[in-house]
Amino acid sequence: MKKIVSVIMGLTLSIILSVSSVMAGTEDLGKVVDGSELTNKVSAEDVQYALVRGNLLNQGSARVSNLGGGVINAYGGAFCSVTCDKVMLKITVQRYSGGSWYNVESFDDTAYNTATLTRSYNLSVSSGYYYRVKAACMAQKNGVSESKVSTTDGIWIG
Repeated sequence: MKKIVSVIMGLTLSIILSVSSVMAGTEDLGKVVDGSELTNKVSAEDVQYALVRGNLLNQGSARVSNLGGGVINAYGGAFCSVTCDKVMLKITVQRYSGGSWYNVESFDDTAYNTATLTRSYNLSVSSGYYYRVKAACMAQKNGVSESKVSTTDGIWIG
């Protein structure tokens, strides 16, 4: 009988700790911080398009996805209207803590003589925080440069 009571108490404690861990982040749910909404979605994406014709950089995009088990995927893409001399992409993963976003990890990539540069990285992160991805894209051709920055909403990793 004592074993059964111990098992039930252990399970109850586990459930309480799990629920309180999930509930800890919900107090900020829906809040907008530095342009990013704090959400409980599985993924978030932001795409920035060119507003004028005749440009080099048509689109810059960023995406963050919860892969489960404390792992997220950070994606960034630069899409040009023409083949450029150089295309650069900087993907930055940020964590929300104490009312601000803090950089966790950055990835820099460069490609030459191309119109497209996309990258995707899986990253183990600490549970109990919101995460977002910023993707800074730049394209250069014949001495002319264009850039865009895409920033996702924050997703909860419980």
